[in-house]
Amino acid sequence: MKRILLLIIIWHGTYDVSSQYDPSATNYGLIASKSFGLSNEIALGARVEYAFNCYTTFMGEYNRTFAIGADENYEGFNELALGVNLIMFNWYPTTITAGIGYMGNDSDEFEAIEDDAFLGFRTGNFNHGAQIKIRALHQISIPVHIFAELNVKSLGRRYDTFLVGFSYDFNAR
Repeated sequence: MKRILLLIIIWHGTYDVSSQYDPSATNYGLIASKSFGLSNEIALGARVEYAFNCYTTFMGEYNRTFAIGADENYEGFNELALGVNLIMFNWYPTTITAGIGYMGNDSDEFEAIEDDAFLGFRTGNFNHGAQIKIRALHQISIPVHIFAELNVKSLGRRYDTFLVGFSYDFNAR
C-alpha cells in the first residue's frame, strides 16, 4: 500500500508540474540575505534568471555582504554565484525548486577555516566552492515573483545563507 501511495504522489507531482517561468523568460531581481555565520551579517544583491524551459532556470547572482554594528576589523566581502534550479513541486502559484551551482567570494576569513570546508579552494584572494539551494517561489502577478531561499555552501557553515527577494520579467505580457 505504501508503494502504491508513493507512486501516486510521484505521478501526480510529475504530471501536475507546470512552469516556474515562461520558456526563454529572463527575470531580474533583488535580494536580501542573512548569513548563518555571524549574527549581525547581512547581504544585499542582484540576480538574473533565465528560464531555459518550463522546468529549468539558470541563475547568476552578485551579493555584497556587510555587518551592522561591526567592529573596525570586519571587512565585508563580495560573492558571485552561478547555478541551475529545477522544479521539485508545483502548487500554482507557488513552486518549490532545488538546485546546485558554483559560488565564489573574496572573504579573508576563509583562509582560517579552509581545512573545515567540505569542498573549497582558494586562488589568489578568491575562494571557490559549490552550493545547494532550495527555493520557494510565489507568483504575485504575471511579471512579479517573490521567493525565499536556503543556500548551503561547501565553504563551510560560516557562508550558508537564507535569503528573500523578488524577480521581475520585463518581457511578460
